[in-house]
Amino acid sequence: MGFEYIVMENFWRSWSEAQLKDVVGYAREHGVKTFVWNIRSTFQDPKALQQTLEICDRVGIAGLKIDFFDHEHKEVIDLYEMLAKAAAGHKLLVDFHGANKPTGLERTYPNIVGIEGVRGMEFFPPYAQHDVVLPFTRLLAGMADYTPTHFGALIADTTWAHQVANAVILQSPLLVYVAHPAHMLENPSVEVLKSIPSHWDETVVLPVSEIRQVAAFARRSGNTWFLAITNGATARNVRIDLSAFLRGPQPQGGRPVPYLATLLRDTAEPAALKVEHVTLSANDSLSVDLRSGGGFVAMLKR
Repeated sequence: MGFEYIVMENFWRSWSEAQLKDVVGYAREHGVKTFVWNIRSTFQDPKALQQTLEICDRVGIAGLKIDFFDHEHKEVIDLYEMLAKAAAGHKLLVDFHGANKPTGLERTYPNIVGIEGVRGMEFFPPYAQHDVVLPFTRLLAGMADYTPTHFGALIADTTWAHQVANAVILQSPLLVYVAHPAHMLENPSVEVLKSIPSHWDETVVLPVSEIRQVAAFARRSGNTWFLAITNGATARNVRIDLSAFLRGPQPQGGRPVPYLATLLRDTAEPAALKVEHVTLSANDSLSVDLRSGGGFVAMLKR
């Protein structure tokens, strides 16, 4: 998939250091760096924290996923900063899971690349209406480790296109996909999934958006735009004027810049999607039919 990182859950602690170094080294040979999961209560012992940091140094681990903070008592709030600072001292990234919402600590410690603080896909459905509330509430505070995008039974009251759109709209610098790797590789959306970045140069929230109803975001990375729409419980049609976000230098003759576009649309079945390849420009608009819990994604490359 071209992903930069993989997260290993707590089973890594049952391995010998030699086994761990072997796995981490194998991943690095393939251009993939490793996060390892840890429970917060372990790190309240400074010796245990120091031992883990030293293991990370020796075997080449890139980051820590630290889980189960669970409350906001002072000793836990203080622990966030202590852990971020200690990890930064060892050049380690940090993903805080089971955590409170962002409060700005990531500005002081930019090695913080994930903060859960959200009712994500670890929790039971329904999801559709929840997903079109979050971009205008929780996400205003900053990154959210929602663990998006599933293609199995967990799509619940959504569709495959909705699930892909969540990866664009529900943003986190460390974008942790929930789907089984084999299901991602087999899905018709795979080329779009490979291209979705985890950080953006520009975001435009489109006028058709309405909290509890529909979320429509255009996001740019370099010369590529992603248009992502998630729908709530009511089926609807929306029309997107591409001039709301597509712009740039005009070639000779005054014609707008053409974009090669890949479109992912809902179909009659929730566990399916239609892929289209078209050429679009700022002069065009898109008519999008959205199922209940449906979605839409367009990747537009200049």
